[in-house]
Amino acid sequence: MSKALTVTLEIAVLLQILELKSIGYISDATLNDALLTSELIASEGDTLLYGGDPGQAASLFNKVARAIAVLSFQPGGFATMGMKFENFMN
Repeated sequence: MSKALTVTLEIAVLLQILELKSIGYISDATLNDALLTSELIASEGDTLLYGGDPGQAASLFNKVARAIAVLSFQPGGFATMGMKFENFMN
């Protein structure tokens, strides 16, 4: 995975975390969407590396960032690509 993609993903996840914290909770629908993202990665993950239809990679990228942000609020946080995200709702 390219360094640019890793750095960009880290920033995107942090922005998603800020948004979730500003909302103050994670809804069941948001959690469900995050869990379904794993299926998208399995079926369309190569789109992130090689592109696809216009907007397809960006949409998947944003869903992955949102899913990582949501998972970072789970006990123990979430680690991927050498990064660990662990957060708490205040």
